[in-house]
Amino acid sequence: MKIKKMILLVLFLIPVMIFAGNIFGTITKNGKPFAKQPIKITANDGTVIKSDSTDAFGYFSITVKQVGQVKLNAGGAVADVTINNSPTGYTFTLVQNNSKWQLIKK
Repeated sequence: MKIKKMILLVLFLIPVMIFAGNIFGTITKNGKPFAKQPIKITANDGTVIKSDSTDAFGYFSITVKQVGQVKLNAGGAVADVTINNSPTGYTFTLVQNNSKWQLIKK
């Protein structure tokens, strides 16, 4: 009976441990790629999950262990994004509104 319980426990825990989420996309600013700029994924409490940067075309791709609702921070702006067990893509435009930057989803 103990072996059966251990097998069931392992079967339920392995998927949780191996799944990772990927978020990718592009960011533009003033109609041009938001090139070679730092971005970060943070938890809702502000804890940094992972940092990276966009490439020369404003493209980014970040894989994290955490899935669910998180925040994407870029250029002084923050956007709510969802990371799933399958790749999730976004296209953002960085715009200034009353001296405050915003990431607008397209």
